[in-house]
Amino acid sequence: MSIDASVVLQDGRTFPAMIRDVSANGCCVECDEVLPVAETIRLDLGEDSIEAEVRWALSGAAGLQLVNRNAGDKWAQRRR
Repeated sequence: MSIDASVVLQDGRTFPAMIRDVSANGCCVECDEVLPVAETIRLDLGEDSIEAEVRWALSGAAGLQLVNRNAGDKWAQRRR
């Protein structure tokens, strides 16, 4: 499963991203920018958004942990 999204940093900068490897607690995102580790970011899904903490980041990808564990329900809605 992959979901088109935008990553919104705390300073307001926005980058296009592809959400992959979704789990109830987080996901991996592919993005052209190296995201700042330990920063809370927002994933803009168009109609909705989810806050997540950047747990690790490499060039082209980052692992995110959802801030609100109940937000995992939004992933399930996207899968339908």
